[in-house]
Amino acid sequence: MFAIGVLGLARALNTSMEVANILNKDQRVRIGMRSFLEEVRRKPLAEMSTTFTDAASGVTYTSTAERIVLNTTRSGTLSDMYNLKITAAYSVGDEQREETVSVYVYKPAQR
Repeated sequence: MFAIGVLGLARALNTSMEVANILNKDQRVRIGMRSFLEEVRRKPLAEMSTTFTDAASGVTYTSTAERIVLNTTRSGTLSDMYNLKITAAYSVGDEQREETVSVYVYKPAQR
């Protein structure tokens, strides 16, 4: 009876450790995405679409910049606006995962 109880606790502990590792990796991916976003949004427009692979964590970060036009309430338009999209692709065990974040970025044309 005691052995069955110990076996059950060992399985619960193993499952808890697996979940903790997955949550830690998810947190590291989010921090990496935030860092990558801050780095990319400061670059010139021509360099904003890029890919970086973090060998230590096995995460591939990809950024794309798409021009957008926003209409104002005064019937004007905001130009030089871009939708910067950051995608992180990684695997957890056998499962492939992908996280995405998008922000609007103002990049005036160089004159």
